[in-house]
Amino acid sequence: MSYSTLLQRIHRGLSAIELVHTSHPRWPLPPHSATLAPTVHISVLDSSFNPPTLAHLALANTLPPPPTDVPPSRSPHDFDARLLLLSVRNADKQLKPGDAAYEQRAEMMILLARDLARTHARSVPADDADAHGAPRAEAEQEHEPNVAVAIINEPTFVGKSTILHNFLPARIAALLSPSAGVSPPAPTLTFLMGTDTVARLFAPRYYASEAAMRTALLRFFSPAPDGEDSRIVCARRASHGVSRAEEERVEVEMTAFARTIVPFERLTFVDIGEQEATYSSSQVRELCAMGNELWDEMVTPAVAKYIVANDLYLTS
Repeated sequence: MSYSTLLQRIHRGLSAIELVHTSHPRWPLPPHSATLAPTVHISVLDSSFNPPTLAHLALANTLPPPPTDVPPSRSPHDFDARLLLLSVRNADKQLKPGDAAYEQRAEMMILLARDLARTHARSVPADDADAHGAPRAEAEQEHEPNVAVAIINEPTFVGKSTILHNFLPARIAALLSPSAGVSPPAPTLTFLMGTDTVARLFAPRYYASEAAMRTALLRFFSPAPDGEDSRIVCARRASHGVSRAEEERVEVEMTAFARTIVPFERLTFVDIGEQEATYSSSQVRELCAMGNELWDEMVTPAVAKYIVANDLYLTS
C-alpha cells in the first residue's frame, strides 16, 4: 500500500495503527533467531518528525537504563526492537503552512530508520555484544537492524501505549507458526521523549480530570497483568532561557510525581550528547525559511538531501 492509502485508513478509522516500514518481515521479533525470550523489549520514539533531526537519532540510539525496579525485573543490555511512531492527530500541534505533509514525514522517518540501523550497532558496547558468551558472529547477528516506522491516530501517550499493546501481541502471534508450540513473547514498551514532551504526560489538561489522569497513568506504568508495564526514558534538552538548575528541579519533581503513581522506577532521564541536546525540528524549519544553511548540520545527510529535493520549509 502507498503511504497515502495507509494514511487514509488511519483517518477513516479503518485501522488504529499502520506499519509503513520494517527493517525485516519478522519485526519486532529477531530477524533470524528461532529462540524467543518471554518478553520483547521495544523502544518507541513518538514525535512529529517535522523533520527528523540528529537529536531524534541520538534518542533512538539510547540503550535501556540499568535495572532499578522494585520488584526487580530483567533489563536487557539493548532493546530487542525499535519503533519510530508518527501520530496524525497531535494534542498540541496542527499542520501549518510550510510544514512537511504526513507522507513526507513518513518518508523522512524511513530515512532516519535506515540511518539508525547503520549507526546503532556502533553504539552497543563491545562487551555487551557478546555478554552471553555467544560467538562473535552470533552476537553480531543478534544486533542486526530491528527497526520499524508506523503511523497512528491517537494524540496521547497512554492511548498510544494501549493501541500498541493491542496491536503488537496480535502481530507477534501471526508471525509465529501455530505448529511451533511456542508461546508468543509479551511486548514491553519504553517510550523515548524529551523533557518538553514528558511534561505533557503529567499535565491534567490532557485528560478528562486529574483523577482520570492518575487512573490512566496507573494502567500505563503498572506491571502486567494489571497494567501495561510501559516505561519512559527522557532526554535532557538544552532549552534556551532555562537554567540548568531549573531543569534539574523539573526533573526531580517529575520523577517524584511518577513515583506517586507506582512505587518503583518507571521514568529515567538520560543525556543524548551536548550538541544533539540543542537541536530541534523548529530550529531546522526556521533556518531553512531564512536561507541559513546551518540547518543541514542538525539532520542526517539523507534527510538533508530529501529536504532540498522536495523544497521543504522554504516558508514558515
